[in-house]
Amino acid sequence: MSEWLFAKGRQAMKIAFVGDVHGCVLHALGAAVLLQDRRGIRLDAVIQVGDLGAYPSAERFDESSRRFGRDHPAQGDFFRLLDPSPSFAEGVRLALGKIPSVLFVSGNHEDHDWLASLHEAAGAEVVPVDPLGAYRHVACGNVVEVAGQRVAFLGLIEVPGKMDLDESAYARLTAVEPGGVDILVTHDGPYGMSRDRRGNVQGSPKLTRLIEHLRPRLHVSGHYHHPNGPRRYGRTTSYALAQLVRPKITRWEPEPVNPGQRVTAGSIGLLDTETGGFEYIEDEWLADVKGDALDLAGLIATTR
Repeated sequence: MSEWLFAKGRQAMKIAFVGDVHGCVLHALGAAVLLQDRRGIRLDAVIQVGDLGAYPSAERFDESSRRFGRDHPAQGDFFRLLDPSPSFAEGVRLALGKIPSVLFVSGNHEDHDWLASLHEAAGAEVVPVDPLGAYRHVACGNVVEVAGQRVAFLGLIEVPGKMDLDESAYARLTAVEPGGVDILVTHDGPYGMSRDRRGNVQGSPKLTRLIEHLRPRLHVSGHYHHPNGPRRYGRTTSYALAQLVRPKITRWEPEPVNPGQRVTAGSIGLLDTETGGFEYIEDEWLADVKGDALDLAGLIATTR
């Protein structure tokens, strides 16, 4: 756990951060509800770090999302969220009666054109993406006050020849004065944070420079599907979150790794803004949020 003091005089708040969801939106809501219940706390905000899996239809999937979805039915929960059945909607509404709607930034596995069209139609920097208002997308490059904190959002990834961070969004954040934000939320991580299976250095040099410029007290990211942190970049403490629901099988492991589709330890982080303490959630009850067809209403019925 890393600790610091946020600005004095601000009300104490608790913010949950959620790793890559890849369509498993009921698992994310269920995990946030249980976190609040099992810890006996109130969540003032929930922020998801990209790769929510926000596509308007399966036909708009990229190839890796389509391949992943063949063996993971819960990835289709995002589509069910867009046109919910009465029972599906009941579970989501019960969750939203207990926790705030989830703010999320773009990952590399979203329909970016579709998300941009929602912002254009609404003329807003933060827009709901589903009719129940469970998930709200924050356009890249914006600083939003969340639970008393100035939170900057920057999605996408930096991979030469494939995808790059939004140039105008990046420029807007580099124009913010140092110390002008408390928290930076990105999808990609800073350069040098880890190495892949081939030994290649992972992370974005541009994000490293942005962190060094903004000097937020906290940086939270995803994308690499494993917990990584705390890491220090000057006055900034940085954490990466695990994938929320690991695949049942992978190309690299001969045995099934998550056949029950349980929520992964380290895929959720919790910030206490009063103490500055940030921790990875590794509690045993995470395993109760599971299955190809999560009964969210039934799960909520187990809470106090």
